[in-house]
Amino acid sequence: MFKRSFFLAVLLLLLFAVVFAQAESITVLNRTGRSIEIIQHASSGENQWGEDLIPEQTIADGQSAGIYISGPVPWSLRFIDSSGDIYVLYEVFPPASGKIRLGPEHLARLSVFAGARRRVQIVNRTGFPIIALQLSAVGNSEWGEDVLNGQPLRDGESRTFQLEALPGTLNYDLRFNLVAESRESVYEKPAVILTNGAVIVLTAH
Repeated sequence: MFKRSFFLAVLLLLLFAVVFAQAESITVLNRTGRSIEIIQHASSGENQWGEDLIPEQTIADGQSAGIYISGPVPWSLRFIDSSGDIYVLYEVFPPASGKIRLGPEHLARLSVFAGARRRVQIVNRTGFPIIALQLSAVGNSEWGEDVLNGQPLRDGESRTFQLEALPGTLNYDLRFNLVAESRESVYEKPAVILTNGAVIVLTAH
C-alpha cells in the first residue's frame, strides 16, 4: 500500500514537471499608463479566453510581472486595466528576450466605447413614470440590479448613469417597469447597442 502511494505521488510530480516545463516563462512590461489587473491568453485554434494568469495580483504602470503560458502558438493575449479598458496582442510567439512590452498602442478600439464603465443617458418618453430599469447582456438569462436605485424617472425626464458593463459586450436587453393609472407594467427593449456616450430613449410601444 505504501509503495503504491509512493509511486503514485512520484508519477504526479513527474506529470506536473512535464506540464510546467512545457509552459513558457514570459515577463510582461506594463507601459500603458494604468494598472493591469487581468491577463488572459488563448492558444492557436481556441476561440475563448483562458483563466486569469495573474490572480490576486496587479501590475502597476512601469512595473513588470512574470507569467507562464502553455499551448500551441501563436497565442493571443488579452489585458484588462483598472478602468476596464482592454488591450489585445495577436499572433504572439515566445519572444527571444523573454519579455513582452504592453503599451497604449495595444488598446483595443472596441474598449474605447465598450469598456467596463459606460456613461449612458436614459430618456423617458413612455408617457408614464419609470420606477425600475434593469439590463442584461444578450444571451444572459439573469437581469442586473435596478439602475434607477429606487428613484423614479418621470415622463420627459432624462438622466445620465455610469453603468457597469461587460468589457467588449455591446448588445444588451433592457427591462423597465412603469406605472400607468396605478397599475405597474413591464416592458422590454431587446438587443440595444449600449456604448459609452449612448442616448437610450424608452417608449411604451
